[in-house]
Amino acid sequence: MNLSTLCFSSFPAIMLAAALLALAQPAAAQDDDEGKKVYTYVEQMPTLPIGGGMAGITAAIQERLIYPEAARRNKITGRVFVSFSVTSTGAVQDVKVVKGLGSGCDEAAVNAVQQLPRFVPGKQNGRAVWVSFTVPVNFQEAGATNAASVAQAAAPAANRAFTYVEQMPKLPGQPKTTDKTLAEAGGSYAADQAALQKAVLKNLVYPAEVLDGRSEGVVYTSFAVSPTGDVEDAKIGRGLCAACDAAVLAAVHKLPKLVPGRQNGQAVSVAMNLPVTLRSPSHIYRSEDLPTRATFPASTGLFEYIRRNLRVPAVVTTEKLRGRIRVDFIVRADGKVDAAEVKNSLCASCDAEALRLVRTFPAWTPARDAVGQPAATHQFLEIPMPLPDPAAPYSETEKVYTYASQMPTLLDGTRDYPAAITQALHYSDAVRREHIAGTVYVEFIVDADGLVRKPRVVRSLCVSCDQAVLDAINRVGPFTPGRQNDQAVPVQVTATVKFAPPAATK
Repeated sequence: MNLSTLCFSSFPAIMLAAALLALAQPAAAQDDDEGKKVYTYVEQMPTLPIGGGMAGITAAIQERLIYPEAARRNKITGRVFVSFSVTSTGAVQDVKVVKGLGSGCDEAAVNAVQQLPRFVPGKQNGRAVWVSFTVPVNFQEAGATNAASVAQAAAPAANRAFTYVEQMPKLPGQPKTTDKTLAEAGGSYAADQAALQKAVLKNLVYPAEVLDGRSEGVVYTSFAVSPTGDVEDAKIGRGLCAACDAAVLAAVHKLPKLVPGRQNGQAVSVAMNLPVTLRSPSHIYRSEDLPTRATFPASTGLFEYIRRNLRVPAVVTTEKLRGRIRVDFIVRADGKVDAAEVKNSLCASCDAEALRLVRTFPAWTPARDAVGQPAATHQFLEIPMPLPDPAAPYSETEKVYTYASQMPTLLDGTRDYPAAITQALHYSDAVRREHIAGTVYVEFIVDADGLVRKPRVVRSLCVSCDQAVLDAINRVGPFTPGRQNDQAVPVQVTATVKFAPPAATK
């Protein structure tokens, strides 16, 4: 919400003071009566399953809004400002009117917000948290527009084209959308959307303009899914090139009959938007743009490989040099490393050794694009010189941050701690034989040198499982340390590790 749009002159004095006090609160968090922390801004804000950010939230509210007959008759117009919280499970709670209009508008606005579907919850430091919102709900000018909206609200659901419904259309065979999925997996709608994009790309006959790299980008399509699941009225919202647009439309028309959207248990017509990204076979992606990243061979381990193969130049010791050399490179679709280049220099000998190390890497497991094909990606690696010594003493007196302006990363710049820990796991014969599987919750400190300190299990699975995870954490490090005010600082990190050993071989 744009707070400058609030008409503070219409607030009672006490409400104005309260509003200004709320604005003065830090974005970090506020505590409610139950002791839970309710944020006003987090690293990953809550979103509806359909996406769309704040605009999508306000659109979803407006779609559910029924203009009260008394307000329409008395030509009551304006905005009702409503606050609500999205819980750590994505539920909407604590819906309240901050500034009302009366004549039933306040109640109508609250009712519309309460009908919102479960959100993909917000996250701070990787944890799902409560987040508060304040949104304007618009009651437009009375007359033809409002009468039309009232008529639309009264119309049978089958005759309406929804943009947000409780269960969005999906490909046959996709898992059913459930609240649990939204809360734990980040929203099944995202998976449904990705599956649709993948299906379109599989149907796509790439034009010459894309194959030779002359035209790359996103084609934005829109279409309706009827109550019977048929894809209808496909159009280009924003195109790329004539041949590209035609190819995407042809691919959309080849989609199979979908599972239709449902609202209040009834199959309804749903208007959908689907972006389709066209890339040439030689395109080099940013690693964060792909669903599956390139990874160093699990059998070796990235830091273990560096520890065994890095030849630290003598000048590092004689001149007491200390720093990190960033090397950018490409992992090709065949997994081989190419185009290595130093981006953050330490010394000539150090840079040369860092380049030698990266250029002699074994083949990586390549990244994969939206349709599962190997793809070339940009990568980078930060190599510490000298390598930090895990046996170095740790100062307990240092302040440990739970959040820093720059959080710790793995040496390849990623923050997917659970995936790295899982990759480094060594399963014992006992857990393989007994098929022990589950989740281990851990936390550890990444100190100012990037070393792992004081790893501990927060929620246990079994003795051998816990120890395997703790050992894997030590194999993953060291990290690139977190930074606050441009200084390396110790940061506490939490991770949820899925423990799923393969079955023991007989």
